[in-house]
This record gives sequence, C-alpha cells and structure tokens, in this order.
Amino acid sequence: MSGVIGATQAAAYALACLMSAGFVSRAKNGLSWALVGLVLYTGLFCLMPVYRNAWFCGVVSTLACASLALVWPALHSWVGGEPDPAIRSRNMGWFNIAWSFGFAISPLFAGPFYDIDYRLPFVLLFALGAVAFVLVKSMPHERSHFADATEEMILARASHDRSSEIYLTCGWSAVLFANALAGITRSVYPKRVDDLVAAGELRFLFESSPAAFLSSAPATKYSWLAFILAFSTALTFLVMGRTTGWRHRFSVLFWIQVLSAAAFWMLAWTKSLAIMLACFSVVGVYLGVAFFSGVYYSLGNPALKHRRAAMNEAAVGTGGFAGSLIVGYLAGHYGHVISFQYTPLFMLAAIVLQFFLIQHGKQRMERLEQAKAAALAQS
Repeated sequence: MSGVIGATQAAAYALACLMSAGFVSRAKNGLSWALVGLVLYTGLFCLMPVYRNAWFCGVVSTLACASLALVWPALHSWVGGEPDPAIRSRNMGWFNIAWSFGFAISPLFAGPFYDIDYRLPFVLLFALGAVAFVLVKSMPHERSHFADATEEMILARASHDRSSEIYLTCGWSAVLFANALAGITRSVYPKRVDDLVAAGELRFLFESSPAAFLSSAPATKYSWLAFILAFSTALTFLVMGRTTGWRHRFSVLFWIQVLSAAAFWMLAWTKSLAIMLACFSVVGVYLGVAFFSGVYYSLGNPALKHRRAAMNEAAVGTGGFAGSLIVGYLAGHYGHVISFQYTPLFMLAAIVLQFFLIQHGKQRMERLEQAKAAALAQS
C-alpha cells in the first residue's frame, strides 16, 4: 500500500508538471503560480492526520504532491534566468543545496516527532509552509533581477549549448532512473527497517545481538537513512556547482550508476545499519549527479527553460512512480530480497538507453546544423 500511494503521488506530480508547463510558462510572473502551489500543498498535506484512514491519506497527499508541479519548475526557471553559464551553475548549486539540505534535516525532526505523536510533523509542516510562502513572495521578477545576455555572451555559449542539447534527453533519463531508486528507498524500504526492528534483527555492523538503541523507534532509525541520502545529495550539488568536469561527460554518470546498482544489491541482504547508511549515501550521490545535470541541460535554452524544467520535474515524478509501484508490488508479493537483488539489471537497461539517447542527440544536432547551413547557402 505504501508503494502504491507513493507511486500515485509521483504520477500525479509528473502529469501535473506536463499539464501546467504551458500556462505557467506564459504567465507574466511564474512565481505567482508557485505561491498558489505552496498554499495548496501545505493545506492539503496538513489534512492527513485528520482521519486515520490510509485511503484518505493517499488521496490528500496525492493532490498535495500534484500541486507542487506549480512550485518546482517555476523556481528552477527563475534560477535559470541568469544568462552567464558559470554564474548560473553556481546559483543552481546553491539552490539545489538549499532544498536537498531541507530534505536532509526534515527526517531528523519528523521521525522522532512521529514516534512521539503522529500529528506533530504536520504542525511543523504548516509553519514551514507559511515561511516558504513569505520567502517566495519576497523574490523579485527575474527580468528585473538578472541582466540580459550580451551578444558576446550568446556567441561564447553556442558550442556549450550545443553539447547541452545533445545530452538533454540522456539527462532526463538519468533523472527518471535515479528517482526510481530514491522512490524505492522512501516508499518501500521503511517497511524493511520496521520489520528488522520489530524482529530484533537490526544490527549496527555484524554483532551477535542488537544494541538497545536499535530495538525501538523504527521511524527514527529510518530517518537516519533518509538524512544521509539527502545529505549526500546536497554535498554532490555543492561539488557540481563549483566544478565543470562532469558537464557533457557520460563516464561520470556511468560509474555512479554502477555503484548504485551494487548498493541496491547490498540493501537486499544486509541487516547492518552502517552498511545501509553507506548504500543510501551512494544512491544520494547518484540522485545529485542525475538531477543537477538534468536541470542544467534543461535550462540551457532561455526560450524553453520553463517547459524543459517542467519536463525534468516530470521525469522526477515518473521515476518515483515506476520505482515505488513496481518494487512495492514485488516486495508485497515476493518479499524484500527478490525485489532489490535484480536492480543491477534495471540499471544496465538504464545505461544502454542513455548511450543510445546521446547518439541520437548527436545525430539530431548534426541534422539541424546541416539544415541551417543549407538555408544560409540558399539565402
């Protein structure tokens, strides 16, 4: 049930991103829609503790997640308003660090609060929603905040933007697969931690009997895993925002996907909290590499940056939907181990697909350049 609800939330978010991209991108100020999304998200999500019914929680949380489609693409598009690629990359790094750090610290509060009273995290959520509304309301319009691109800057970016176009669909594919893995850790793996704690089988490493602190409060134990995943993502954003070696380089994405496949294979078998933390950190790095590169390539074309940011966010939701639904079903019917141990095959398919997407991108750019050359020759 947790997997199905998580998948429904992700699917609603992906569809809402695609549906809202048109009218939000045409708005005079996309941040106005972000404010609407914040109000809907906070109000709907805070209804969850009103009724202790799983299907009620599933419906209101799904509608809340769909409303975030008005928020994230608008914020990414605003950050992408910076015309200088180097400055834009640094701005993206700090922005992504900000939201990923929020993802990191929130479980450290929500887990213990939930173990005390399941309503307390939603009280905190309401307060944070109000703060977020005030912050977005204070942001200036991007046209008055960012300078226009100069002719020299546009010419200097031509080759860089061409490479970004080649890697665009590969980046979206990586975002989809990375969020599939992240969705599994959020929707399915908490049950694994809960089962291990309930059975007294959770260990820190390989000790014969569990330490006392590992025998209770499973929500708190999982919150540590959620923290390390988001924290490693934040660190990845910090590195990528200050470096350029990852741009238009498939080898970086290839190796982190190989390591993520190995991490998921370990999660199928381990009962060690330390190993779980290491595996979650690897998945967090993969999520950071995929998302940062995906959104960076999406913001390369100023005329299409909002719609492409929405497509990137749709890939986030689609990946979360597929991972949560498929692995949630497998875990519910065939057990936890079998649903995790075949992840390397899943990642092999991802790598093959991305390789062909890059080749297709190169061919597409070559055709466009030939068409431009032919048009110039005729004129």
